[in-house]
Amino acid sequence: MAEKEITSRQSPSVKRYVRLAGSRRARYEERLFVTEGAKLTGEAFAAGYFPVELFAAEEAFESAFDTLSPIALAAETFCRITPAVADKLAQSVSPQGVFGVFRMLDNGTQPVKISSNGKFLLLSSLQDPGNLGTILRTAAAFGVGGVLLSDDCPDLYSPKVLRASMGGVFRVPAAVTDDLGGWIDALKAAGVPVWAAALRRDAKTLREVSLGEGGCAVVIGNEGGGLADGVIGRCTGSLVIPMEPGSESLNAAMAAGVFLWEMYR
Repeated sequence: MAEKEITSRQSPSVKRYVRLAGSRRARYEERLFVTEGAKLTGEAFAAGYFPVELFAAEEAFESAFDTLSPIALAAETFCRITPAVADKLAQSVSPQGVFGVFRMLDNGTQPVKISSNGKFLLLSSLQDPGNLGTILRTAAAFGVGGVLLSDDCPDLYSPKVLRASMGGVFRVPAAVTDDLGGWIDALKAAGVPVWAAALRRDAKTLREVSLGEGGCAVVIGNEGGGLADGVIGRCTGSLVIPMEPGSESLNAAMAAGVFLWEMYR
């Protein structure tokens, strides 16, 4: 571990952190992502991600010493920073004074293994990073076997996704794919029914289908247009959440939460 003090907001390390926080392209070119806050930084470290740099203001480091000291020792560089530098690094409204730069795992995501009795959530063309983060947090809470994302979903390593997931992105197996239909076919071939969350004339309701018995998977579509017909057509059938007449459809994160709870219980 090398240790240094950073007092300038123009430090190369500060500029790199800001660049990684703001650019998906930069993250994947350098195979690095950033964290903010002691909890999220600790979650990334505990999940096996290697810390390249740890930034911490003095008071913040002392208040989370047990979490941060092992990371500081493991990091290539531990940077003690001033409050002004912390403000420059912060992406959230209430900066906590702790920031990390981590190396992505070799495969970029955690592997998802198909099993006939597993529970899976598939996400097609989501648009909102906050929704994705909330879904990952909920999936981790309910012990889902894997989350599969189409490659046009928000970046798993986006700071907004990481914050909204509250570390869930590090605790649930997740994979990004350019062939979501292929995963649907593979799940069905393994005996896992795959339900499209879509309002169709022949759709079943959660009162008719028990997601808690045996393996199952649910596909959630994007916030504006839902699921494409081609995706729905590859699924076992369509499934809807029963609601009061005249109710608006639930947003993607809320709908996913209902389906995940039904899988869990």
